[in-house]
Amino acid sequence: MPRARILDLRYDSTIICRSTGYMSLRVYMTETLAQTQGSPAPSGSQPDAASHLFQLATGYVVSSALWVAAELGIADLLKNGPRPVVELAAQTKTDEGALYRALRLLAMVGIFAEIEPRHFALTSAGELLRSDVPNSLRDAMVWIADPLHFQVAGDLLHSVKTGQPTVEHLTGKPAFEYFAADPVEFDRFHRAMTTMSAMAIHAVLEVYDFSSFSTIVDVAGGHGYVLCEILRKHPNLKGILFDLPDVVQGGEHRIRQVALDSRCRTAAGDFFKSVPEGGDLYLMKNIIHDWAEDRALTILGNCHAALRGKPNGRLVLLELVVPPGDVPHMSKIIDIEMLFFPGGRERTEQEYAELFAKAGFRLTRVVPTKSPYSVIEARVA
Repeated sequence: MPRARILDLRYDSTIICRSTGYMSLRVYMTETLAQTQGSPAPSGSQPDAASHLFQLATGYVVSSALWVAAELGIADLLKNGPRPVVELAAQTKTDEGALYRALRLLAMVGIFAEIEPRHFALTSAGELLRSDVPNSLRDAMVWIADPLHFQVAGDLLHSVKTGQPTVEHLTGKPAFEYFAADPVEFDRFHRAMTTMSAMAIHAVLEVYDFSSFSTIVDVAGGHGYVLCEILRKHPNLKGILFDLPDVVQGGEHRIRQVALDSRCRTAAGDFFKSVPEGGDLYLMKNIIHDWAEDRALTILGNCHAALRGKPNGRLVLLELVVPPGDVPHMSKIIDIEMLFFPGGRERTEQEYAELFAKAGFRLTRVVPTKSPYSVIEARVA
């Protein structure tokens, strides 16, 4: 009897990629040659080339199901223990059969566990989709995997051909103008950025000492999560949260919420024109990566002007630093996100050094953290 080609699907559980510091799903589809008396390949074996391609090409299917689960709040409904899909469908006002199929897929990749037929429970990855837990990633998933991303990603070929941001070709507007005109995407984006701030700042505080400064200006600091966490750890510091008028209002709420209004104030403006005076540390998280070189240099130039005459002043960026070659890192995924939306890019350490030099700064050190983020420090040259 001729040998039969059998598709043997093997799914590793959700793992933390230590080399990247971010969560990923490894779904290994291992195609084996099986004989009538043979046995399947051992669990965890690497996928062959064809299966690997299919895994990548169908990744959008898993992403879409993940977004549905996050948007519907399935993890919150499971926080007290396993439940049957009939109850989940009733509470989310969804079709029971279709919801079951989506959750079955997510169970296959380790987000949920089907502990008995049509009954689901949370896994460790699923716990992070809850909205009420520390380090929740629910808001980040709602943004990263939302339908807008699918539309934009589908037009990536335009950006590859032209080098221009995908979203502008799709919507006719630059990314941040589009967000400002769409309340749903505006809210999703800023909630996700707060989640990413929480993911970064505690790891940053473990490796970088802010105590030698007096006033931190958080440039384009959004709703102020990063700045507030720094000030909470260092009671001697003062802070200025700087962003666009319609963004900084959310920061005012957070500052009052954590009782920092005596040490922290907000300022509204446009960082392409100027940044507030008075700081001895100018901080930006995930800002310079948004912009191509010319616009990044404008922002850095305004920070340089504010730091002139302050020999102990510093510029600190919290960014992803691209490692060399094919080393796995979150930065190489987010780099394409930058091409999708604002038109910026992730950079290597050398590229940051060169960018700083053009803006009148000197790179002093790059401090990695246990998160994907690094602390990139510079001073006026």
